[in-house]
Amino acid sequence: MDTYILSVCGAVILSAVAAMLLPEGRLGKFIGGILKIFCLLIIVLPLPSMLEGILPERGDTEVSAEMPLDETFLNKMFTLQMERQEQLIDERLEGEYGIVVSSQIVWELVGYECKIKQIEIGIEDFGIYGKDEHIFVIEQVKNTVFAMYGEEVVVYE
Repeated sequence: MDTYILSVCGAVILSAVAAMLLPEGRLGKFIGGILKIFCLLIIVLPLPSMLEGILPERGDTEVSAEMPLDETFLNKMFTLQMERQEQLIDERLEGEYGIVVSSQIVWELVGYECKIKQIEIGIEDFGIYGKDEHIFVIEQVKNTVFAMYGEEVVVYE
């Protein structure tokens, strides 16, 4: 506390001496303003550390017990998310290869996250591709979906 009082007194005395020695022009007002800000900082900066001893402690903010999982909410949320991913797969494959597909993502809930086990693609119509090109199209579909998700892809005709 003594050092705080001495530092405040020193800053005020320094400002007073500087105010007497400074010229009356614009530069004097500018330097006077800087010294006032300096005095204010000297007064305000130590206050939070001084108030720590006075204020009561907040206690532990950590939670000791885990909140239970709301599995119905998580299932609904991930189901909607996987349905949207299935639509994205269908749209991409139909746009890129011109085939009609229906995809299904097999997933499971692990803790707070959704783990994709496998992606099943059912090709309903090969479009312009003939029977001899089906194997080539199936490989392209597998590679595209694997590149998107990095999971096992099963393609049905």
